[in-house]
Amino acid sequence: MAIVFVIMPVFSSVIEKYLILNKAQIIKDAVDITNIAAYNALSAESLSRNSVLLDNSKLESIYSQLLAENLKLDYDLYPDEDSIADARVNIDSIIIYTAGFPLTCPKGIPITRPSVHSQITVPVKPMLYRSVILNILNKEYIELKIHVDSDIPVNN
Repeated sequence: MAIVFVIMPVFSSVIEKYLILNKAQIIKDAVDITNIAAYNALSAESLSRNSVLLDNSKLESIYSQLLAENLKLDYDLYPDEDSIADARVNIDSIIIYTAGFPLTCPKGIPITRPSVHSQITVPVKPMLYRSVILNILNKEYIELKIHVDSDIPVNN
């Protein structure tokens, strides 16, 4: 009886945590690749100098388009088939830091080089016993808040 009521639930919760952490790492990798999309919003003329100029009008459009491709989302950031997300993904913040170093991103991480800061919220459905707990709490998803700061290489 101890196996059924103690060991199995503990084992299931460990496996569930592993699955959620694995999903979070996959999402972080996709966001890091998407952060590099900032290159498409940079002024080509400025890349040969020590400065980086940004076209803000392109940034959000390019970022959401590439995030959608990397996470298998539609153009409104809702999940397509085989997406790791289970509901609409929200882009909470995207900031490109190009000068005035050292700086601090909104999450308190020091920024010392040109960088892209982004934070997104990705709803994922749990498996195993956590779904029962979420049903009791009237929640459908675990919201993973993914924060990534990616350095932009500058040609010195």
